[in-house]
Amino acid sequence: MRAPLFVTIAAALGLLVGGCTGLSAGVDYPSYRRSVVKSASLGPENEENPSIDLQTFRVREDVCKGIDLGVATRPLSADDLTRFLKSSGADNIEIKARGNLYWFDFPGDDPEDGDVVRLRLAVLGDAKEAASELHKALLEHGPGWWGLRRSNLSVLAPRAGVAEAMAFALRYKLPCWGMFEMADADDVMVIPGPYMEL
Repeated sequence: MRAPLFVTIAAALGLLVGGCTGLSAGVDYPSYRRSVVKSASLGPENEENPSIDLQTFRVREDVCKGIDLGVATRPLSADDLTRFLKSSGADNIEIKARGNLYWFDFPGDDPEDGDVVRLRLAVLGDAKEAASELHKALLEHGPGWWGLRRSNLSVLAPRAGVAEAMAFALRYKLPCWGMFEMADADDVMVIPGPYMEL
């Protein structure tokens, strides 16, 4: 039996709309102060108070004062990210693992109700594979999904607005650990920051 035409059209529209907004993550990020994002950002020509969208700001170098920003040239493990997070004040995260995949659960907006923000870490063969896998995952999940990569590690984070994602990332100094990327409507954008690698 064939589906009625309006059901087929509604399903197709649902796919199109879902493709424009990104997959739902079912996550409520904690309410970190977004004003921190403004103070940690510069415009493309070093101007103060840039607009916070994917193409108009970068993270200031001084956000990472005292943190080694040298490009990681050796293979890394999940323990490298764990140590960095603990040094950045993430002492209440829960870590779970399965093979070369790790889940870092941060308290969400309502941790008493089990609300968590889950970052997914993949340990891959090399930096090229980590870059490729993160790029592919961001495109598959769609706009608003973001992540980081450093050496052979890639981290995928749930969908958020640009300011919301950056406020979370800055809370844990993540732009000092890895290169920050976010899915846009049809591409992946790199937000320039203190840590960058090819």
